[in-house]
Amino acid sequence: MEPAIARAISLEVGHPEPFADDELDTIVTLGVLHARSISGLERCPSLRVLVLSGYGAGDLPDLGRFSDLSSVTVSDSDLRDLRLVHTATSLLSLNVERSLVSDISPTVECAGLGWLDVTGNPLSDESYREVLPELRAKGVDVRASEEREWSLTRALHDAGLPFAYCLHGDHHRLSRPGLTRTGNPEGGHISISPEELEHLLATSPEDIEPLFDDPNRTPRHV
Repeated sequence: MEPAIARAISLEVGHPEPFADDELDTIVTLGVLHARSISGLERCPSLRVLVLSGYGAGDLPDLGRFSDLSSVTVSDSDLRDLRLVHTATSLLSLNVERSLVSDISPTVECAGLGWLDVTGNPLSDESYREVLPELRAKGVDVRASEEREWSLTRALHDAGLPFAYCLHGDHHRLSRPGLTRTGNPEGGHISISPEELEHLLATSPEDIEPLFDDPNRTPRHV
C-alpha cells in the first residue's frame, strides 16, 4: 500500500496497518497528502469523496472500481493525464487546480459531471478556447484561470518552469505543483504581480524560481 494512502486511512480508522476489510469498507471520504500513487486505495470500495493534495503521479488511474465516487480533487499536483477520468462513472465534481494538465477533452466524456475546476493549469489553446466553452454549454459549472493568468502559466511552462499562476482573492500567487521541485506544493506560494512576472519572463526567467526562497517577499510593480 502506498505509504501516504496508509497514513490517510490510519487517521480515518484510528490505528496503523494492518487494516481489516470491514473497516475499510466504511470509508466514504479520504484526504491524502503527497501520495505518489493510489496503490491500496482499491481496498476502500465505498469511497465517495477523494482528495489528493500534492499528488506526485502524472496520471489519474482507472477509478471505475469505485462505483459511488462522486467527487475527486487532485490539487497542487504533478497530474498531466486525464484520459481515464471517464471511468469514474458516478463523477459529479472534478477539481484539478494548480496541476500540469494541458488537455481536458476527456472530461467531455464524463456524462454526469456538473463541476470542474482547472484553475492554474497550462491548458492548451484548444482546451481553453474550445473545450471549456463546450463544457459550459453542456451545463458544467467551470472554474478556470482568466486569460492573463492562463497565458502567464503557459509562458512559464514554455520557459521550462512548470509552475501555476493564479488569482487568489485580491492577490496573485505563484506556486510549484507536484513533488518534483518541492516537498510542500500546497504551501509556500509566493505573491507576485502580473507585471513583475511578465518582466522576469521577458528578461531573466532564471530568476523566477529563486523567489521561492523568500515566501514573504513584497511584489514589485514593474
